[in-house]
Amino acid sequence: MEFAWNTQKNKMNDVKGKEMEQDRKGRKSNPDIDDTRTNMNYDLVENDKTLYQRVKERVDEVRSVSRIQKNSVVDFSNVITVPKEQYEEWGLERSKDYLKEVYNYFCEEFGKENVVSAKVHLDETTPHMHLHFVPVNQENGKLQARALMTPARINKIHTEAPKYLQQKGFDVERGKGKTEKNLDIHRFKAEKLREDINILEDRLNALEGDLGVIQGARVQIECLDSIEIKKSHLGAKISLKEDDFNLLMDLAKENIKSFAAIEKLQRELERIESKSSGLGDENKNLKGEIKSLKIDNKNLKNKFNDVVKQAKCLRSAIDEHWDSKNILENAREKFNSPERKREVKSNCLLYTSPSPRD
Repeated sequence: MEFAWNTQKNKMNDVKGKEMEQDRKGRKSNPDIDDTRTNMNYDLVENDKTLYQRVKERVDEVRSVSRIQKNSVVDFSNVITVPKEQYEEWGLERSKDYLKEVYNYFCEEFGKENVVSAKVHLDETTPHMHLHFVPVNQENGKLQARALMTPARINKIHTEAPKYLQQKGFDVERGKGKTEKNLDIHRFKAEKLREDINILEDRLNALEGDLGVIQGARVQIECLDSIEIKKSHLGAKISLKEDDFNLLMDLAKENIKSFAAIEKLQRELERIESKSSGLGDENKNLKGEIKSLKIDNKNLKNKFNDVVKQAKCLRSAIDEHWDSKNILENAREKFNSPERKREVKSNCLLYTSPSPRD
């Protein structure tokens, strides 16, 4: 199992709250606490005084050689837990032995005289221990929290405590600290961003294909000038050759589809850029990788903007020759039923024929 340990620094006015929590005083805030088993809790440090009294007493012992202020850190509260799965395998007595060896390790590491409390809780879901020590430097006897509990020291405990417990017969390995877990999260986010970029590239390629179709239609657009538009016998409506009408319909549909795809891709690009910009400040270890991803995004944005410019130019060319919206509205009105479509087709054929059929 992994070594489950976390630590927190406390000032003198924080200690009273810790005492209330671990001694089950006042209002119960944890619904997992079973009051019928609270009497099973015990302290590995034999002392009749409260946690606050123990911490204050130890601080007073070193006050003459220490520079102690009102906001000085005077206590580190540590929670060591036996995971539920491990507790089910070990049982109660083996779990208690494990917590006793953890207590012994902290006594060796920080001095037994500085470990003022080690309260084992058995009235919750899994056994755990609240261990408190006053950060007194064993080399000079001074209260020196900042010098004693450095990031390097915390990292050392994550590594050395499992080794100590292995020597005592417990199969324990180093757990992942918060930094390592956060790094895994950032790497996952970076990998997810890479996947988004790949999707974006694929869609850009697809859009370029659509744009190629539109650009190919520019040749067909030049034929629009040659389309004969005649007023029909149906009033203010126009009549076209069937081939010309089909050409207009195809071009209008391609135009609408392509610009819808461009707008959708623009929204996706903005979403991905928003995700990537938030990753830059989260973890220094990923700064270089995220910078690279941002460059990729920038290149993709430039590429996308080029595609949008080409599409806009094409849109302008199309708008100069015909109003696709009006064409489609007239077409829907004119051909909304098979009968009317046949009627228009018949009129077109009559118009294009020099002599009427018998």
